[in-house]
Formats: sequence, structure tokens, C-alpha cells
Amino acid sequence: MAQAAAVPKTPVSVRFNRDDADMVRTLRAHARATRRSLSEQLKYYAFLGMVAKDNPDLPLRFIEGVLEGLEESRAGLAVPYQWGVLK
Repeated sequence: MAQAAAVPKTPVSVRFNRDDADMVRTLRAHARATRRSLSEQLKYYAFLGMVAKDNPDLPLRFIEGVLEGLEESRAGLAVPYQWGVLK
């Protein structure tokens, strides 16, 4: 499989004005709750927004579950499903 071209790391400035104080407080709270920096939280929400826009028929919780499942699979935590086996 061919490797994707490296994306240059270019800082992007995001500025909030006084009207956005409540949103910034909420972002900081969510970042702390998920043990992310504010920058990482903004990146996560941007990524989630892009995936949600590409899949408007899927609920956000479903998209988050799929992304979590993909990461668990990459970490080696996946268990194969055995069709037709009842316990």
C-alpha cells in the first residue's frame, strides 16, 4: 500500500473575540474532560465535523463509536465475530 504524502505542519491561528467567551469556556471544559489540550480538542471537533458533513445520514454518536472502534482495532483490541454462534 502506498504511503500518503506527508502533510506539512503549518500552524493555523484561531482567534476568538469577546462574544465567543462562553464557547471557549465550553471547549476548555470538554478538552479537560477528555484529557486533550485546547488545540487538540479543536482539531478533534474539526475532524468530527468533516466526517459528519460527509455522512449527513449518520448520527454523531454513531460516528464517534465507529471512530472509537477503528482505534480499538488498530490497538489490537478487536475480536472476530463468530456468525451463528449463540451462548
